[in-house]
Amino acid sequence: MQFEGIKVMFTREQVERHINTHSERSVDDENAVTVLKSFLRSNGKINTEFRSNDKWPNIDGRFELVSNPNESRRPMRNFFVQIKGSTSAIISSDNVVKYQLKDLAFPAFAVCEVTADPCILFVVLNPGKRGDEKVFYKYMSIQFLQTINFDNDSTTIEFTSADEIFNTDTSINAFAEELISIADRHSFVKRLELTEYTSKDILNLIKTCDEQLCEDIERISYDSRDQVSRRMLTKLDDFCSATLLLNNLGGDRTTLGLSWEHALTNMRTRFLSDFLQFLRYIGRRIPEEGQPERLMLKYYDYLWQMRKYLKEQFNIEVLKNLEKFPLHLDEEDKEYNTLVAKVVDSIGKEHNAFRNSRYYVQNNTPFYVDGERYFEITLQLAGMYATKYNRITVYTKECIYTNYSVQIGYSEADLKIWDKPTKIKILTNWRVSIDPTVLNKFASILGRELKISSKYGEYISLMQMLTVTGLNLLEIIDMRKIQFDSVIDEIYNSCKTTYFKDIMLLLHTRFFARSNESGRYVIRYLLLRLKEELIESVIYHDYEKPFRNRGLLLNSRCNPFDGNPLLYDLPQHRNNLNDVLKATTLKRVSDKLAYVYIKHHIETTGEIYINKDEIFSAEDCQSIMQFNENLEQWDEEQGCLLREENDLIYIDAYERDTLEILRKLRDYSNKGNEGQKQVNNKFIKANNSSFTDNLKKEALSRAFVDSKLMLIYGAAGTGKTTLMNYLSDLMSGRSKLFLAKTHTALENLQRRITSPGQNSLFSSIDSFLKSSKSSTYDLVFIDECSIIDNRTMRQLLSLISNESLLVLAGDIYQIESIEFGNWFYYAKDIIDKVSLVELDNTWRTDIESIKDLWQAVRYKDPFVTEKLVIDGPFSEKISPKLFDRTDDDEIVLCLNYDGRYGLNNINNYFQDANTASEAYAWKEWKYKIGDPILFNDTKRFPQLYNNLKGWIVDISKEEDSITFTVDIATNLTGIDARNGDFEILDFMETTTRIRFSVYENHGGTTEEEREIARMESIVPFQLAYAVSIHKSQGLEYNSVKIVIPKSNSEKVSHGVFYTAITRAKEKLRIYSSAETLDKIVKGFKSNGSKGRSLEIIKRKL
Repeated sequence: MQFEGIKVMFTREQVERHINTHSERSVDDENAVTVLKSFLRSNGKINTEFRSNDKWPNIDGRFELVSNPNESRRPMRNFFVQIKGSTSAIISSDNVVKYQLKDLAFPAFAVCEVTADPCILFVVLNPGKRGDEKVFYKYMSIQFLQTINFDNDSTTIEFTSADEIFNTDTSINAFAEELISIADRHSFVKRLELTEYTSKDILNLIKTCDEQLCEDIERISYDSRDQVSRRMLTKLDDFCSATLLLNNLGGDRTTLGLSWEHALTNMRTRFLSDFLQFLRYIGRRIPEEGQPERLMLKYYDYLWQMRKYLKEQFNIEVLKNLEKFPLHLDEEDKEYNTLVAKVVDSIGKEHNAFRNSRYYVQNNTPFYVDGERYFEITLQLAGMYATKYNRITVYTKECIYTNYSVQIGYSEADLKIWDKPTKIKILTNWRVSIDPTVLNKFASILGRELKISSKYGEYISLMQMLTVTGLNLLEIIDMRKIQFDSVIDEIYNSCKTTYFKDIMLLLHTRFFARSNESGRYVIRYLLLRLKEELIESVIYHDYEKPFRNRGLLLNSRCNPFDGNPLLYDLPQHRNNLNDVLKATTLKRVSDKLAYVYIKHHIETTGEIYINKDEIFSAEDCQSIMQFNENLEQWDEEQGCLLREENDLIYIDAYERDTLEILRKLRDYSNKGNEGQKQVNNKFIKANNSSFTDNLKKEALSRAFVDSKLMLIYGAAGTGKTTLMNYLSDLMSGRSKLFLAKTHTALENLQRRITSPGQNSLFSSIDSFLKSSKSSTYDLVFIDECSIIDNRTMRQLLSLISNESLLVLAGDIYQIESIEFGNWFYYAKDIIDKVSLVELDNTWRTDIESIKDLWQAVRYKDPFVTEKLVIDGPFSEKISPKLFDRTDDDEIVLCLNYDGRYGLNNINNYFQDANTASEAYAWKEWKYKIGDPILFNDTKRFPQLYNNLKGWIVDISKEEDSITFTVDIATNLTGIDARNGDFEILDFMETTTRIRFSVYENHGGTTEEEREIARMESIVPFQLAYAVSIHKSQGLEYNSVKIVIPKSNSEKVSHGVFYTAITRAKEKLRIYSSAETLDKIVKGFKSNGSKGRSLEIIKRKL
């Protein structure tokens, strides 16, 4: 299949002969002008200056586009128009209108640049029949004009439903949005030079730019990278423009505008159009000191692609010294990249069989060796029952450029790091492969029952098209009719079935870019990635409220997003901003983007209140006012207003939620439980010998005496859960509710609370909120409060009785909530001390030097570096010692999955060093007896909780299954086995030996059987020689090694570093360079102060 762009199909001489042609105006044309004026009434957005008298060259006036008449009446753009009326247009069976334009004067007018303004052709059907009028339009884009044969005297134009304008406010507003989009694109093309370039001009320009850029790069030996970058930036526009021109040189001449649009239509050259847009955005503005090199690090890959493209397509060699431009890699990174590149090259261009598993691209990182580009790609297993921890890393020269799931073929190759042999995966081929189950579920949202499978010819053809072109389904349904039909024909011209074709036609008709149908934003957003877990979260089930558009099988939780996608997330999902902008096609959303920017700033800094003058211009402030004016009442009620106060700006909901939480907590703290003092004294007397920590004993003596609230703060290992267990025992016989944000924390509570009582409930916070039932429990415990965001906590408190006793525990110095959550941090300073308990005796370790380091890091002591270097010492440079296992209970903590010191590689290094058994391969993973593991959250094995430690003690493999015997670090009983999909083999003092199998997915005859088969095909654990720091939260090990390479150091916040070091019980080692560690420690002072906002909140309370 081939989907190429269109070259210039006409000469200026062919076009100019039409400029002087002229056709008489008919009565239908005159009536059409009247109808169109009536249709385009738009409260000042579209101001018409049409004329019905006969003029040359068939131009019927113009109209002005005002993007926001409430803000300014100044026109954004003028549009020239031709208006034709017809009662004889042909309407086909698929509702395509075919109209014959009898002369080509107006298209010629647009081609010959008689005007720099966009040109629109309007065709009005039945202009003399009141109520039967239909209005269609066609933008005279370069691509459309290239489809006209100017050797003829007329042309037939097709209009689809996407080109129709209805006589309603909604339709006219949508048309105005489309005009804004046209104006933006047209403006960019028109800003490009209109000069016609010859091949000689273009080749001279490329040669000159290349000489200058190479000369600039040579200056790196005595100028800084920033200075060299500043010089190079001034030449990039000409260099990119010349390459674009050469790419479109079909004959002897071309223009930059035509070349830019042509490059957009070809997957191999789209990067040129993107690059030029970035460069034109910079324009002649001079970046501040330090910023040019940031731009050049981004643009390096564009220059590499241009060099490769010019060599392969035109045999022109440029930028021979590009590799001299410093990317500032560590020497170790360079060495590793070189080794990997050699292995990739040794594999050659072989193709391997595609694996059955499907993956999403999590990271796609380029690196360069000897002028060649390579990729390190992290892939995450796709599917409802996979977790984010099911990842692999592959290396390749192939760029995977799709957001959809893919299947891969790869070879395994040997690699030596520090003389330690390991294996890496070399990607040899890939293809887009969306799970047919996902397509079927998506179709069900549209009310269509679909049972397509991967064996269908149409499925294979569709996946091939998505692979070859790099297109996604949203881009396809947004195509004009002629392009859309061409793509559909390419897919289905030899297919026996057309089930998904009907879905594509429905999407193109109802959910194209200018659609006004309710649910359009949800549907369009889903199309960009087609992730099953997201589709499941939005799909309607019987126990939920339906979406407002009953024609779509969506749940009501999608309503906010569909109303305003920039303000609200889809259920159980954090929106991707770039995807939202693509799905909405909103080109001019400065007011809404101001909200997004303020929200990002608040969540990044932890400060609710932003100093307006520091980050906003007068124009930004104007957009903030406009944003507020355009908000619906419901959005205001949700707290979306941007408020200004004393030169500070903030989002209403962030302040409101914080104040409401703290006021409610203060109310709890103002009154105690009568008679509680006597109960406490009796309990302490009866259990006095059990208390080893006086702080806990003192906390128990005053619990709920003068306050119904207890706030428990403490570092890792200080016994927060132990105190909660004491409080549970203290209040025996009372009804209790135990809540936690994560399943790991909840399962920890279930294990550690020894006697919760019969009338008690353990629940995740999300599950509790979904029930939407008020709580009447006597005592409510909430753990890991530092990771509970404000919005969730406000909802939670609204469901808890004012008469309940409340226990809240957490550590404000560990990793914070994903969404904005400052309430637990503020409560420590604001709530009366009678409700506060701070535990500082660490029970996790007896090593004083480790305790001192934890304390110094926790409170950002100025002697952190000295304690790291002298007391342990706890730090050293990265060396082979990292791979010397010093304890059976040891873990390596990593920042991410990819890179030389990423989680995947380090697990491979240690596993390859494990000689306890041979390796058993299963899909893309391998396992050995003796491997340490951590269980992931899985529906199949609820008893094997997330982060449960285990060790593989035996493995057996059949043709379509693999069976694991595992020792797990918890005590199970026979009841657990009856309710679980595993067998218990032995009960030991602190562990249990279990056995279970994982199977090939062979599907099933019913939907239920297919779901079970998919669930049973997932290995429920991950290798745990190394884990991510985030995954380690809540765990402890005898020996902890933390590896922090320079390339990832910016990801290490104070909370991340503190969480990592507090996992250790006996041994702690941080592997990093002195410079990197010094930068991290210095960064502690500047991150997450929240000071300004805390003082303002105190005043407002």
